[in-house]
Amino acid sequence: MTIASIMKYLFLFLLPLSFLTTACLEDENAFTVEASPVKADILMVSDPADETVVYQGTFTELDKDGILDATVGIIATPVANLELSITDQEQNLLESIVTDADGRATFSVAAASLAGVTRLEWAGSYNGKAFRILKNL
Repeated sequence: MTIASIMKYLFLFLLPLSFLTTACLEDENAFTVEASPVKADILMVSDPADETVVYQGTFTELDKDGILDATVGIIATPVANLELSITDQEQNLLESIVTDADGRATFSVAAASLAGVTRLEWAGSYNGKAFRILKNL
């Protein structure tokens, strides 16, 4: 066995070992990601061909206390009187709205005013926790 073949086998042995010892580094995020305090279902309820675009959002709080009980499950409670700011992707305020007793809020805007808008951001605060829900157009 030559020195070259020994070096080759040594290299092939050490290479995977080096991957195993360096692949377990822990990365730190630039910020902490937290779950939103509310769940939002945002749907377009008008025809985009109309001159007015209408989105309806339904905001609920999820009670997960009974998640392991098949007879209870997750309970979704509507969030009433929730103040929301709707902005575009550049943080330009489009409208401020408030949810009704059923947790619903309607955002209605002229289709022409959404020219160039690629995303709507529905932002607010619930139980002291700020949230931002993104809706791509």
